[in-house]
Amino acid sequence: MIKTLTERGNGWLLIIPKAIIKLLGLNPEKSKVQFKIKNKILYIQEIFPENPDYEKYLVRPLSKKNSSYGLYMPNSILELLEINPDTDKLNLSVEDNLLIIKKAD
Repeated sequence: MIKTLTERGNGWLLIIPKAIIKLLGLNPEKSKVQFKIKNKILYIQEIFPENPDYEKYLVRPLSKKNSSYGLYMPNSILELLEINPDTDKLNLSVEDNLLIIKKAD
């Protein structure tokens, strides 16, 4: 799935379709997700406060945007991914309970 980013404050918002949120098994009202980056690919999955890795990773809640939800991404994350939010699009895929985000070709 190809998506674009929406400017929000000092960063960018990735709107996630409700079907993807369900595939990930997330409760958008309560769930928090962790961001991991490897080889310019962002991996996002649910994390719980009792997880020993909770303090090691960037943890974010889902943001309400109209009738959808999104993930706020600071500019520093986009720089690590080498994504220009004004011109680049993102490729989203789901593997098990993991959302994989990378720059679209």
